Amino acid sequence: MATLYRCKAPTDLVCRCGKVARRLRSMDIDYEEVRVPFLKRDRPEVDELSGQRWVPVLVHGEEVIADSHRILEYLGHLEPTAQATTRAEPA
Repeated sequence: MATLYRCKAPTDLVCRCGKVARRLRSMDIDYEEVRVPFLKRDRPEVDELSGQRWVPVLVHGEEVIADSHRILEYLGHLEPTAQATTRAEPA
């Protein structure tokens, strides 16, 4: 199970956090969303995890990845493994 720390935007279409959420759903990765306050100074949990207060931040297993570009790159590396596992399962 992954955890996505993200902004409070009401839709996944207007921000980088939404782009990460869409990719997680398209890859069928179960995740929990934690909507953080708008003001960066009110995000101590994000700072504790990643050493900075910007979102999105993805926690996947032991990995903590900040920045939407890095998260998408990380997910891209997981995708071939996920597809191979899916194809190997009997129908």
